[in-house]
Amino acid sequence: MILSNFILHKDILLIHADIDDNDYIFTVKWQSLEEEKGGEWELKSYINNSTGEKDLSNEHIQAFLNRINPQWNWEKDKEQIEQVIEED
Repeated sequence: MILSNFILHKDILLIHADIDDNDYIFTVKWQSLEEEKGGEWELKSYINNSTGEKDLSNEHIQAFLNRINPQWNWEKDKEQIEQVIEED
């Protein structure tokens, strides 16, 4: 999977993705998580740029979302930062 041509407008992101030698355009929207830190990209739509169809499997879509969404461990990051500050 090759991602390119990122276009961001407010909380909407357009991404071109090459998946199995096909060109796709994805539209995702940033969703802030309630009562948690951070957030994640939520898929709004996608299309095969050559055929105009939505022909990806759920596994392909999930792999795309896993690739673009941050994998944060906020508590671990906080602990590491606090440890570094204490050591200095």
